[in-house]
Amino acid sequence: MRLYVLEPYDVLTFGGLRHFGAGETHLQRSSFPPPIMRFFHLFKKVYGVFLWKEGQLYIPAPADVVKERKKKDNYEVKILRLSREGVPLITGTDKAFETVGNAFISYQHFVESYSRGMENIKVYPLEEFISVEYRIGIGLDKDRRVAKETLLYSQEFLRLERKERENNQLKFARAYISVLADGRWEDAGQETAGLGGERRLAFVKEESIRPFEKPIQIERGKTYKFYCTSHLSVEGGLRRGSALKINSLSFELLWLFGGGVEYVSGFAKPFLQMLRPGSVLLLKALDGGGLGCRLCQIEGKPKVNVRKGIRWDMDNFLDRGWNSGILMEVER
Repeated sequence: MRLYVLEPYDVLTFGGLRHFGAGETHLQRSSFPPPIMRFFHLFKKVYGVFLWKEGQLYIPAPADVVKERKKKDNYEVKILRLSREGVPLITGTDKAFETVGNAFISYQHFVESYSRGMENIKVYPLEEFISVEYRIGIGLDKDRRVAKETLLYSQEFLRLERKERENNQLKFARAYISVLADGRWEDAGQETAGLGGERRLAFVKEESIRPFEKPIQIERGKTYKFYCTSHLSVEGGLRRGSALKINSLSFELLWLFGGGVEYVSGFAKPFLQMLRPGSVLLLKALDGGGLGCRLCQIEGKPKVNVRKGIRWDMDNFLDRGWNSGILMEVER
């Protein structure tokens, strides 16, 4: 398991699965973080897609971290915990709280604060890493090789760079994409790669940091968190009381803090509704045993219906890195 940093030469676009057609939809959106499958052409197994800035790793903010409602700067952060009745509860304040949205926290705060139940966590909105730029396009008449009328549209591109002011001087803070993965393909570029919808050039560098490799001992009856580093989906869905397996150890789902759901697909692949990275599952251990690494996977795969007599092959679902996450003890 290695951490790779990818430096885009120019802007990137990671489109979603919403239908887009010039003249029907006038803005094509781009999303971040993209599903791990956008990096399958580079790596055999991908555990998560993160951000890298000024020598620090940043990961999607856990879904059980909330902030003061309608506050943009210097807001207070809380971690949702289950009450004795088994529902999320915030104590010790009368303020209103809401999700932090599409934001990130540093790996250091994740390990030293969040995983220990401490709330001295700084949250960084996506806008502090990425700026959005727009490109104008127009649909073409392929037969006549001219522009069609009423088919003007805009497309979002992401620039991993942010303008900041320091001592009344404008500076540019660069950010990079970081990918936690195993196994480079032999025919993939070792120093450069094509990324995004247009396979734009990016430079690839391996970092020495080895995150999430610390082992963990599971004790029966104790409560644990599973923080999703990749999209997650299991057959039958996730409900309170659902039985789940992680490395052959059984767990009961007590609560799900969802970071949102989205459809994920690819060429000649089914549309799967999956939990986004950053989602947090609260689990009760039904077995005991040791895990050699906190980075693990929830066993199982989504059920895909037969289409035109062909059943989609999902045998390598876990082998590619889906359902990956970090398992940690719950500090009360």
